[in-house]
Amino acid sequence: MRRNDYLKQLHKHLKHVNDNERQDIINEYDTHFYSGLQEGKSEEQIAEELGNPKQLARELNASAAIERAEQSNQVGDVSQAILAVMGLSILNFFVILIPFIIILSIVFTLILTTVSFVLSPLALIFKGMVEGFQEVLMLDIFVTGTMFGIGLMLFVITYLITKVFYILCVKYLKWNIQVMKGSVGK
Repeated sequence: MRRNDYLKQLHKHLKHVNDNERQDIINEYDTHFYSGLQEGKSEEQIAEELGNPKQLARELNASAAIERAEQSNQVGDVSQAILAVMGLSILNFFVILIPFIIILSIVFTLILTTVSFVLSPLALIFKGMVEGFQEVLMLDIFVTGTMFGIGLMLFVITYLITKVFYILCVKYLKWNIQVMKGSVGK
């Protein structure tokens, strides 16, 4: 593959990178071609050494998405990073998807439990409105108060677990990319 074709393909597949970064990447790989030509290599040899521009762009897109997720702390950015890393290979799809779904389901269940415990006083008020407040037993009030208190404690725990999950998710994605680059380079 010739230099211009390689750089055009690389530019075309860099989707999750802003324009300045994209131009820096193109300039860096253009420099690789220039250095290789100075060493007496052909453009085809240099392109082969650099690897497939589409796969390279996928790795760069995934790295950029992970960096954005790490800096922004927003769910949408981490989701985009997960999708970008999953797109690197079929094996990577399952290596990322399975642990993510398991942990996300645990966190989601914890969030639902927390919300239901915190909103339990509303259920007691609803019971009083439907059946009459004279039918509300003291035990109902104590149980609701206990659930509300546990819900408040769970709220703090859920917040911390969600924050840790986010951080671990980004670190796992970074680790995965490093492993992929290591296996591709060997």
